[in-house]
Amino acid sequence: MADAAPLPPAERLPLVDVLRGVAILGVLASYTLWSLGTAPEAEWSRLDRAIDWLGDLLVDGKFITLFAFMFGVGTSQQWRRIAASGRNPVPIYLRRIAFLFVAGLLHGALLRDGDILAPYAITGLLLLPVRSAPNRALIASACLLLLVPYVLEIGLEAAVVSMPSRPGPLAGNLAWMRYWYLTNPLFSWPRVLALMMLGVLADRTGTLSRLARDPAFAGRVFAAALAAAVVARIGVELLTSRLQGTPWTATHRVPIYAAHHVAAWLLATAYAGGFALLCQRPGWTDRLSWLRAEGRMAFTNYLLQAGLVVPICLAFDLFDTVRPTLGLALAVGVGAAQIAFSVWWLKRYPFGPMEWLWRRVTYGRAPGASLLAAS
Repeated sequence: MADAAPLPPAERLPLVDVLRGVAILGVLASYTLWSLGTAPEAEWSRLDRAIDWLGDLLVDGKFITLFAFMFGVGTSQQWRRIAASGRNPVPIYLRRIAFLFVAGLLHGALLRDGDILAPYAITGLLLLPVRSAPNRALIASACLLLLVPYVLEIGLEAAVVSMPSRPGPLAGNLAWMRYWYLTNPLFSWPRVLALMMLGVLADRTGTLSRLARDPAFAGRVFAAALAAAVVARIGVELLTSRLQGTPWTATHRVPIYAAHHVAAWLLATAYAGGFALLCQRPGWTDRLSWLRAEGRMAFTNYLLQAGLVVPICLAFDLFDTVRPTLGLALAVGVGAAQIAFSVWWLKRYPFGPMEWLWRRVTYGRAPGASLLAAS
């Protein structure tokens, strides 16, 4: 029986690491633009408004989509690799999920009120029942899950059920965690789980591998997804404009939110197709090595985002005063620091520090070369 182990860095598909790098930098931009407490719009400049509009168009919802999708891809790859070694993937996967859950709870309680690691651990656990499900069942399950938040929104309003109010600006992380864990299981987690399932499907069917190796296929995905994303976004703008000045009910919100999510998913798909095309151009895998480094250390870099941003905001009293220009500047500065650190670290070690620890807990031993040995 072969020994189950994490995939060596040399055997990783470049596109997978590039997409993880893109996703984690996009998540950083979303965090600094909208999760630190925004200054009143009356104080915004024209540049602030332009950055906020572009962020909504190009960032909001797109990279968290990629992140959830890539989680599903990685999960499927791990299951397949462990099964090929002759071992049962479930106990190993449960250790992986347990570590992620604990890390996420600590991260959310101490640093980041919008932590996604613990929710990903919970939704990732729900992938186990469909591990051996046929592809059609995966597709049907994902489609049903994507509909759940909209059905709940209409049903809860019809039943006159009030959801918890968002905490005030001075609320601590624990108050925010309570709010997220009361609302997100209904309106966010079903979508996350659906995207993870689609990631599992993309790996299982070889779709992602084909995207990484077939430029004609990648080009078709990019063009079709981009065109459809533009149409969906126009639909969002038209619906919003038509309802301007009208009090929104669930029947108004649902089509607008649905169109917004569809536009985000399609643009995320276009991003994946576009970077797949770049990765297949001569020399571009090397040119994107900084993105690959960012992606190979996605766990470490996600934790570092709040680890860097929160002390900066505390030192300069920035919470609840962040305008879009400052949010973008924070994203660029922190992102550049993370990229430099990732490149430096991976020249010396085969895994990022949190990646090494995660693998150590998951597999019960150090992954491959020692952390103290250069790759």
